[in-house]
Amino acid sequence: MLLQCAFCHKGFSVASVTQSRGKGLGSHIQCPKCGAWLGRNKWLTSAKVIGFYSAVAAGVAGYFLDNVMHIVTPTIILSVILVGITHIMDHLILIEAPEEPAQNIKAD
Repeated sequence: MLLQCAFCHKGFSVASVTQSRGKGLGSHIQCPKCGAWLGRNKWLTSAKVIGFYSAVAAGVAGYFLDNVMHIVTPTIILSVILVGITHIMDHLILIEAPEEPAQNIKAD
């Protein structure tokens, strides 16, 4: 799977990532090409997870319970729409730009 850096716009594989910090939805990775710290938007990722699990729960409830199709069907449809929209919008964002190397500074 290739990821694209939000700073240098170069693609890199997940296997090439060596630096990371944080845990869970707040974790950040460092771009191996430019050194920028990248992360995901917590709200969009949370909405994607909530939409997925609500669709699964509604599907299981519709399978095992009788006379709930009037609630289950719209719930599954809206949950799948939520997952699709948030998946399209959820990209890596720039958390911290890389430090610029020191330019040739003349000492007076």
